[in-house]
Amino acid sequence: MMGVLGYDVVNVGPNDLLYGLETLEETAAKSGFKLVSSNILRKSTGKHLFDPYVIQEMAGFKVAFLGVVRENARLQSATKETDDFAVADVEESLKEIIPKVREKADLVVLFSHLGSRTSQKLVDEIDGIDVAFNGGDPLVNSRPFEVGNEEVGFSLVCSAGDRGKYMGALRLVVSEHGDILRHTHELHALDKNVPENEEMRARLNDFKEQLREVKKRERVESVVGQETAGPKEKFLGASVCGRCHESAYESWRESSHAHSLASLEGKSMEQSGDCLQCHVTGHKDPGGYSVNKTDLAMVTCEQCHGYGTLHGSDGFVARPTVESCKTCHDTENSPHFDYASYWETIAH
Repeated sequence: MMGVLGYDVVNVGPNDLLYGLETLEETAAKSGFKLVSSNILRKSTGKHLFDPYVIQEMAGFKVAFLGVVRENARLQSATKETDDFAVADVEESLKEIIPKVREKADLVVLFSHLGSRTSQKLVDEIDGIDVAFNGGDPLVNSRPFEVGNEEVGFSLVCSAGDRGKYMGALRLVVSEHGDILRHTHELHALDKNVPENEEMRARLNDFKEQLREVKKRERVESVVGQETAGPKEKFLGASVCGRCHESAYESWRESSHAHSLASLEGKSMEQSGDCLQCHVTGHKDPGGYSVNKTDLAMVTCEQCHGYGTLHGSDGFVARPTVESCKTCHDTENSPHFDYASYWETIAH
């Protein structure tokens, strides 16, 4: 999809190697964009895993693109090859690369996975960065930060948001020597006010259908040789709780918690691990939700109170706290959450 959207350069993030290096490189080649990472290395050789910078000709100027991730970033992968990958120190990497790049390019642009404040600090302390785009950060600033002063010049730090929720446009007026004279910037939230693109929706639905088939095959394959003992504690399901707690069960059945997975299915997001952890019971927990466990395909009593087999023990959470609710009802996903008013809708 990034190829269809016209991406030219992509900074490799912590999750981009999930399906392996070869798959990522094939996807980039097929889609027509270049991969960049200035601080992901191969341990065995000490060399960069990807191009440490990419130079593109844009409007008559040579623009260099660099990209970094946090030193403590965990490179997620379903393969063992990441054992040979390492993340180098950000500052050391950039201080080595930027002087070489400045000799070849008119402008230097940095893609950063460091968070907004760290990106600003980095641009302020390292000479030679004209523009930085900070991604993977839910805290979004609608206007770029200007770092520097009139004597040394200004650099811009722009927010890109996370999970593709925003679309930005930065326009620069640049002198013949590569100095930024002025700029305009726009950042638009891709919310319900922006109509869906039918072509992209069709592509996304097709991808998710393919993903469902892959998940089905994986579940079948996992059954072969699977241990039958299972975890010590078990999820029992809301209907079991309802045998004694009848009024609480009826209150739950009428709540949004009882239909939480359906809200994802309406958006074709029921395969998203980030979403499932708060829309089903026991996602990734032993004995927790899977497609064939329909009694856990919602936020049941046990998602908040713990395993049903712990009932009556010290390990059972009789009254969940406000903070435990906020693990899912956080400012990003539930910005209007108010414990008192929300509790009234599920009081039991």
